[in-house]
Formats: sequence, structure tokens, C-alpha cells
Amino acid sequence: MLRHTGNFGRRDLAPDEIIRVVKERFRTCNFLFSLGGIWIAVGALLLYGLTPIAKYEEFGWAGPCVMLIGFAIFTGAFAMTLAIYRCPVCDKYLSRFRADRLRCPKCGAQVKEAV
Repeated sequence: MLRHTGNFGRRDLAPDEIIRVVKERFRTCNFLFSLGGIWIAVGALLLYGLTPIAKYEEFGWAGPCVMLIGFAIFTGAFAMTLAIYRCPVCDKYLSRFRADRLRCPKCGAQVKEAV
């Protein structure tokens, strides 16, 4: 039979490994937000006629479609942010607006290097 200890759900990780995991997660979400923003910007350029392709009537669908793809990527990035911006030790959501950005608010693990 398995015994449950008091720290059920917590993982023991080295401090440098915690910081590396959190950086990797932040980098992934920031990349997706940037990618979605680029698609939206390109769609706006196509939609409002700031590119040579916009003057052709056959490509009138390109701007809205590209913007829609950008909004889909952006929405996916937001959903992914809610899913993976978490402390690797205790699985608490790490809000960008928390008071102490260096430590997890629940377990106190250091999640960011001091500058």
C-alpha cells in the first residue's frame, strides 16, 4: 500500500532547475504571443491596402483570414499561459502581477534569478 506524505503533489527540484523550467515556459508563451501579434499585423497590412497584393479583388479574403489566424494563435497563447505559467514545485499559477516576482507565492521556491 502506498503512503502519502505531507508534501503530496510537491516535487523536489534543484533551485537552478526550477529557474530553468520557468524561463522555458515563459519563453514559450512569449514566442506564441509574438507570433500571434505578427500574424495580426500582417493581416492588418493586407486588409487596409498597405501592400501591393491588396489592390487585387481576388485577394480580398487574405487580410481577414490572416488576422483570424493571428487571433487564433493569440487566443491559444493565452490559454497556454493559464496552463503552463505554474510553479514546477507546487503547481501554483504564477501571475505576472504577483507582488514578489522572484518567489512562488505558495511554496516560496525561487522561480526567477535576482538581477
